[in-house]
Amino acid sequence: MNANARRWIWMGLTLALLAIVGLRDGWRVSPLPTTNFVVSKSSPELIAAPSEFHEQFVDPRFVHPSAHVSSICELPDGRIVAVWYAGSREGARDVGIYIATRNAGVTNAWSTPVSAGTHEAAGEETFRYVKKVGNAIVFSGTNNQLHLLYVTTGFGGWSCSQINLKTSTNGGAKWSRSHRLGLSPFLNISELVKNAPVPTADGGFVVPIYHELLGKFSELLWLRPSVDGFEAIKTRAFGGYAAFQPALVALNETNALMLNRAAGSVAKIHATRTSDGGKSWSALETIDLPNSNSGLDAIRLSDGRLLLAFNDTDSGRDNLRLAISADDGMTWKRAATLVTEAGEEFSYPTVFQTSDGLIHVTYTWKRKGIKEATFNLAWLEAQMKGARE
Repeated sequence: MNANARRWIWMGLTLALLAIVGLRDGWRVSPLPTTNFVVSKSSPELIAAPSEFHEQFVDPRFVHPSAHVSSICELPDGRIVAVWYAGSREGARDVGIYIATRNAGVTNAWSTPVSAGTHEAAGEETFRYVKKVGNAIVFSGTNNQLHLLYVTTGFGGWSCSQINLKTSTNGGAKWSRSHRLGLSPFLNISELVKNAPVPTADGGFVVPIYHELLGKFSELLWLRPSVDGFEAIKTRAFGGYAAFQPALVALNETNALMLNRAAGSVAKIHATRTSDGGKSWSALETIDLPNSNSGLDAIRLSDGRLLLAFNDTDSGRDNLRLAISADDGMTWKRAATLVTEAGEEFSYPTVFQTSDGLIHVTYTWKRKGIKEATFNLAWLEAQMKGARE
């Protein structure tokens, strides 16, 4: 072997090692920001209001054979925004990201969905070949900004995906060009989104993301305000490969709970905690609720309790249930069943509480559409009372 060949081999091995270390530990282009989580103060509410519950499809037309992975948030004017992807099937080239809005309240209908992104548009905007689009999340920022993070891939499956960001200042009617986030200096791939971010005191966000290429694990995407939008910083949440696809719940300014989808043989929801604003995390532990390798979501309610939406089974996804915690996620009680039907799929829930106190859960309904359940705390309390009786 000549000197040139040896030099190229060593260079390749060095680059591979750097890529593996970066994927394992998370590259930081800047020091992790010293900032606190933004958490609304608890305002215990009386459960004396009439019980309210309503279900509807976000797009009742069922235009596309397949729909999956929804996300919702609230605009400053009180309207609710939902995004999801739909097409002939997951991963197909005809899949697009869609957006719809509706007015606040329990029964108001959704607007007719419009496109918020396609693989053709993503490729043109990022100057890269894009084969397909996938998971997307939407969240409100400052100055009437609505942010959309979404996944694209140019080759391979979701393990080769990248995260892109674009912003709207008119409620999603028009978007900026997409910007691909650079989260690693080598092999900037295999980063995905599913659940909503937590705002930070510096005006940014910390987004729970996950990796699938070199094992499955959870990460954090810190969006730090900068002169041209956000600077992106990625960190690893915990070691090992037992869990991924996290949901992040801020408990106060420095403490947070992360609930994770199971990736290994232990079919339980996995939990980890931070007490220093996300700089370090406890070792993974399981909670006493099952997880069948399926998506979940959790939020902190206005009364301080935590609400979790999950598939209450260790195999399949044929039910969707709610659980409540009154002790910051140390213990959980099953609260209500949203849907159950043997052999069907009800999956990937997103939970959000709007400023009027209503709770919204959107989820994938049989892979055919996105369904929304809207209810108040009085309904939730009544369901819990019925379960106790």
